[in-house]
Amino acid sequence: DNCLPNAQFPIMLAPEAVPLSQQKPFLQLSMHQSKTIPGVPVSIYQYASFLMQKLKLCVEEKIMIRILASLAEFAEREKTLLGFEDVDNDGSDLIKLTTDHLYPIPESSVSKMFFSFLQLHPIAIDISLELSSELRYQYMSDSGLGFNPLKWIRNAAGTAIDIDEAPIRLNSLTIEDAYGNTSTLLVPIIKHYTSQVIREAYKVLGSLEILGNPVQLVGNLGEGVVDFFYEPAMGLVSSPQDFGRGLAKGTTSLLKHTVTGLFGAASKVTGKIAEGIAVLGMDEDFQRRARMDARKPPRHLGEGLVEGGKSVVMGVYRGLTGIVTDPYHGYRLQGVRGLFKGIGTGVLGIALKPTAGTISAASKVLQGVGNTATCCDEVYENDRARCPRYIGSDRILRPYNAMDAVMAANLRLYKIKDLAFSKEDKEAEIYITSFQPTQGNLIVSDLRLLMLPSSTSGFKGLFVRKRPKAIFSVLWEDVKGFTYIANTVIIQNKRKEPLQLKVATEAEAKDLCSELGNFIPIYAGGSRRGKLGGRISDSLKKLDLFSSSRRRK
Repeated sequence: DNCLPNAQFPIMLAPEAVPLSQQKPFLQLSMHQSKTIPGVPVSIYQYASFLMQKLKLCVEEKIMIRILASLAEFAEREKTLLGFEDVDNDGSDLIKLTTDHLYPIPESSVSKMFFSFLQLHPIAIDISLELSSELRYQYMSDSGLGFNPLKWIRNAAGTAIDIDEAPIRLNSLTIEDAYGNTSTLLVPIIKHYTSQVIREAYKVLGSLEILGNPVQLVGNLGEGVVDFFYEPAMGLVSSPQDFGRGLAKGTTSLLKHTVTGLFGAASKVTGKIAEGIAVLGMDEDFQRRARMDARKPPRHLGEGLVEGGKSVVMGVYRGLTGIVTDPYHGYRLQGVRGLFKGIGTGVLGIALKPTAGTISAASKVLQGVGNTATCCDEVYENDRARCPRYIGSDRILRPYNAMDAVMAANLRLYKIKDLAFSKEDKEAEIYITSFQPTQGNLIVSDLRLLMLPSSTSGFKGLFVRKRPKAIFSVLWEDVKGFTYIANTVIIQNKRKEPLQLKVATEAEAKDLCSELGNFIPIYAGGSRRGKLGGRISDSLKKLDLFSSSRRRK
């Protein structure tokens, strides 16, 4: 699993998803070893076979950089302890281990092996690659104006390098009467798979999404053509009735794969163009939402039209509101420099964001048309083994807690809607703990109290298309205090009417009231709200409170 928040590929490495009735052991190793002759240092294997099921490898640039950074940090810490030295004197992170610290490897009593028959079955891997514009975005402010135009364009072009399920197929290898030590036996195996990888390298280039993934297109068309001839031929050898059924089945398969392949390729091209234009708008949140939506393809034409309409509306909305919000968030983050940068991105967004939304809508419609042909087919997908681990602000790794992991993930999904907070403040919100009163789940963060319905308790609830609405969300700076009456905890609100939490017993209400009260001195003292945004937010809240009171009257 990929445990980074907002991961494009939640699962990095997994076997191909198949029905439960067709599942087989992922790794199969069969060996037949003869008895070792005393005094002869040779292990004799009459038969050895290795089989691995089809794999799906999904790599994100973000997780790879995090892994490499962790390895570099670990190597830096271990340098002094283990006697590591810099290879170069230019600050390179490459290191080597001095010979004084090499540990001797004991030789095995059996140094040679003989395989009468060694078989390595074919290996099938589908590789996907997703580059992250967010990581490169932070390096675009090299010039005094706030960004480098060349890197700005290169960042947008980087979205064209994404790869979608490149089918790498490595042929089997059979060796008879193989004799030697481990290194000798590995030479032909490494040579075989190296040549196979080089032979399959063109499929990686042919799986670029900006090109429409021609490898996948040809594969779909080829499968349809094969079925068109194969199914009637198989029916013909049986009976005229089976020939008719085979002809119908083959024709249906040809039409289905043709529609899916052609419209799928067109949707990939338009989708990548839309992502590139979104990157030019320099709005990270807009880019992130566009990528997340791209990973949820519509299941049929109707859904494609609905999702396409949403993309157009969102593009126009973000383009218009960006004129105000981009300068405001830029000023809060970088002062006057950020203000001018925000004005520039806001002006760019007026044209780029609606354009990106319109092209994305076309991609959604094309995807919907292509997927309509297979909307009734049963689809199998791998699921996460568990929710990504929650690591607190102290960065200490603790035993896995399923409830904390789910609640922290929910906190990221239910963002603060208060205009007084910048995007950076909302992204930096820290999960503290959670409680489970009878109404649902109460999440405590460093900024607010968030009450969610009970349906958000499970791990599966994070992946529903339509999330339930939050029961309430109150900022710590608006909390006046906590009291309880019987089994009800009352949250005294400075701006609105008191909020209520029901628990099972009065004793639980007293304990919950005490625990929540302990957070007030820590989180309710300061305020991170912007002055201008705070005034606008306060005005909207007063208007909402006045409207609700009139409705009650």
